[in-house]
Amino acid sequence: MDVFGTLGYVPTPRQIVFHEAAEFDVLYGGAAGGGKTRALLMEGLRACVRYPGLRVGAFRRTYPELEESLLAELAEVGFARELGAAWNGTKYNLTFSNGSRLMFRYAESLQDATRRQGGQYQLLLFDERTLTPPNVVSFLESRLRSGREDVPVLGIRSGTNPGGPGHGFVRDRFIKPTNYGTKTYVDVRKREVRFIPSKLSDNPHVNAEYAHDLDALPEQLRAAFRDGNWDTFAGQAFSEWSFDRHVVKPVSLPSSWRRYNGIDWGFSNPWCVLWAAVDEDGRVWVYRELYATRVGEAEQARRILAAEADEEHVGSRFGDDAMWATRGDAKPISDAYADNGVFLTPAGKGGRVPGWQRVHSYLAEGPACVLHRAMGWETCPRLHAFETVENLIRTLPTLPHATSGDPEDIDSNAEDHAGDALRYLLINLGGGPEFVPAPPGENNVGDMHRIGDYAYRTDNRPGWAGDTDSTRGAVVTADDV
Repeated sequence: MDVFGTLGYVPTPRQIVFHEAAEFDVLYGGAAGGGKTRALLMEGLRACVRYPGLRVGAFRRTYPELEESLLAELAEVGFARELGAAWNGTKYNLTFSNGSRLMFRYAESLQDATRRQGGQYQLLLFDERTLTPPNVVSFLESRLRSGREDVPVLGIRSGTNPGGPGHGFVRDRFIKPTNYGTKTYVDVRKREVRFIPSKLSDNPHVNAEYAHDLDALPEQLRAAFRDGNWDTFAGQAFSEWSFDRHVVKPVSLPSSWRRYNGIDWGFSNPWCVLWAAVDEDGRVWVYRELYATRVGEAEQARRILAAEADEEHVGSRFGDDAMWATRGDAKPISDAYADNGVFLTPAGKGGRVPGWQRVHSYLAEGPACVLHRAMGWETCPRLHAFETVENLIRTLPTLPHATSGDPEDIDSNAEDHAGDALRYLLINLGGGPEFVPAPPGENNVGDMHRIGDYAYRTDNRPGWAGDTDSTRGAVVTADDV
């Protein structure tokens, strides 16, 4: 049967590319208005007709979202009655005479996804994949199997715009490895992955008014929805992040700089530890990280100590407040850390939003450090991250604002573990950067050990832990801090 012709669907050239794709995991994404939802639905309908007995799962976060997208498209083609399909509006199932079924389901959380644990699919459709948490997608992917030789496993087809809690995962899986859709690649499971960029201009059916509406959006929204820009997106929390400005090559840091840890607890979810040093200007240098899953608390503590040099002294280690909670007969995680030589301080400090605000303050520009002054910069960020702290660099710029609750918060479904460790650390560094630089002197920029007298405190506000009255208002050297 000519499914497309029967339903009056004439795919655009870009949609044809999507329908002809034979790779296992295919993302059709980018700008709004590219016809992604219609293409997803038609791909599912055609597969159901082509392969008798096929089970297709079509997912969005909620049923209301399904009703506004995939189900609205299904209604426009008469619920595929011309294909001999029967619609059950109670169970959200479309059943075909050949035994195939297209099932519309919601999956906002891992708990929602586990309701499908006993089922199996041969094709998964994700509309707005970046809005679905990555662990939900991964679990549902584990349901891809077939118990019949005549029913093939077809894989995954997704459509999406930039943005949402899964933005970073999608960018790292589809966008960067394919060089923005110019090539395919094979992942660690030997499954071929492809990205098909979608632009507004790909769809000749978009009216001029819709295009003008996209042109009128604020800059960040316009970049995501009109241009399909994956380096910025709607709802991006830390749009001020710049790899070129915040990331530096590792250098030797003076031993006199105070060192701190920020620790976000996790076991099934990632556990993250960040090390940072604070220079004479109050600037923060994040120089090391640990990031792993399924590591017990005692082993976490041992790994922290093993990562540090013999002469390295970490003054304070700020941990997730949940590490002090009691869990039945088990001792608090903070006690297990202490038993293994790592003594923690609760991060505290008034909740999530003040911590994220502190992250913003450190990502902002200030007077240039000695390293960047040598490069001719007049300003540089108040936070530098060594390029070796890969997970912080990878995840911080992908964090979206919360879609419910306080809009200044971060969506907790996103991969926020390194971000949490960073805010625990920064929120405890006194009042933030409080120094301005004096003219540079004779400095050894290569190893940064000879900093010299080049900064002074501008007023008498309290500084970070360890300051005394004798240091306020005075010239500060590396040896004094």
